Amino acid sequence: MGPHEKQAARFLAVQGKANAKAFRIGLVPVSGDDNQVVYLEGHPSFAEMEAGQNEFEAAVAASPALSAEMSQIEAGGAAMHASQKRMLAVLRSDLSFRPHRMDEVAKARYVTISRTQVRPGRGPDYVDWIKQLNGAREKANADWVRTVVYQVVSGAPAGTYLTFTANRSLAEWDEATAKLEERAKLIEAALGGDEVVKQRRLALADIVAETVPSLYAMHPGISRPAEQFAAWDQAFWKPQPAAASAKQLAVKKEPKN
Repeated sequence: MGPHEKQAARFLAVQGKANAKAFRIGLVPVSGDDNQVVYLEGHPSFAEMEAGQNEFEAAVAASPALSAEMSQIEAGGAAMHASQKRMLAVLRSDLSFRPHRMDEVAKARYVTISRTQVRPGRGPDYVDWIKQLNGAREKANADWVRTVVYQVVSGAPAGTYLTFTANRSLAEWDEATAKLEERAKLIEAALGGDEVVKQRRLALADIVAETVPSLYAMHPGISRPAEQFAAWDQAFWKPQPAAASAKQLAVKKEPKN
């Protein structure tokens, strides 16, 4: 992991020199596969994603120095990558619930990504199930819930959904655990009671094949955040080099004749 992080930092430096329009947040595992790094990139559209990639490749090709550096990075990365894969996903605002604001995400330190695989043909049922849940959350004023949902359109089996949540610290997990039963009862009442919840559990078992949550830590050393994002927590995302020591700053004074 250590050598890989150095390699990733070199790639980010090339992107900076080429003025790439792609920005990303690097995540390292806290649970799940210890060797899996995740990068999150956001784009307004697939067309702009393509245009940005083309501009970056053109800038690298036009610079012998950047081309040589990219060749070294690719050669070094081949030896340390067991596998690499990319997923393209679209935001499902209709399935998300009270998403965090940009400043809240920038000040977060952990991200949980829950990958849900829906059974073939049950996509509409899953959408209805989540919308009913969000309706109950709204009714219960569940301000402790913040989710952003994306639907994968390429790079994973059809019917794959990614649900993101962010936390400033794992102490928030302790709070959630302590209040789990209390909060569950509020949602249960908003849904219509115990019998309705049981029916929904049975329905979900038929709709979803599996849900796998994984916890990641945000890693500024392998991230290239946009300026407006980093500005919310500059000390974390773009820390300044440590100030020179007093000894280094000392100026030797020669005695006057």
